[in-house]
Amino acid sequence: MLKIIDVDWVKDHTLALTFSDGFEGEADLSGYFSKPPFANVIDFKRFALTADGALNWSGNELASSTLRGITKGAYLAAAMRFDVEQMEEVIKQASWDSMTEGRPDILQAAIRSYVELFGHRVVISRAGIKSRTSAYRSLKPETKPNFATLVQLAHAVIEIAKERVGESLPNSVTASN
Repeated sequence: MLKIIDVDWVKDHTLALTFSDGFEGEADLSGYFSKPPFANVIDFKRFALTADGALNWSGNELASSTLRGITKGAYLAAAMRFDVEQMEEVIKQASWDSMTEGRPDILQAAIRSYVELFGHRVVISRAGIKSRTSAYRSLKPETKPNFATLVQLAHAVIEIAKERVGESLPNSVTASN
């Protein structure tokens, strides 16, 4: 399912959007905000990114597929979309925060975003988790995840990220002397 994974205000009614499929660009929403129901929105910058990857302004929502249709940009190479060291740091910090605050949902949310980047089936397979249902359940926001499953998924996304970065480098760079 296509989702918006990052959004930033650019100017006026223009947003910079990054989609889960790797597409990134800018969308001018002035056409939407010149007529109801969006014309009634007082502050364009006060939007929320919903759990299903849409944007919401006080109950007025634009689906990610609609936004993707009007976004002008390009697909980014897989290696450009993430930094493995940053990914590891985010997972470490989320692990620490989860333990110190007693909130497994913090780690769960961090891992879920990376699983969605690479695809559930790919990550679950790499993690060696036999029950896909168990893995999906561990990633759902309203559940209490199994910590061991989260560790397996985190390890899998880091390994996949390292491989994909390596695949994108020229042979001369990856060869060691």
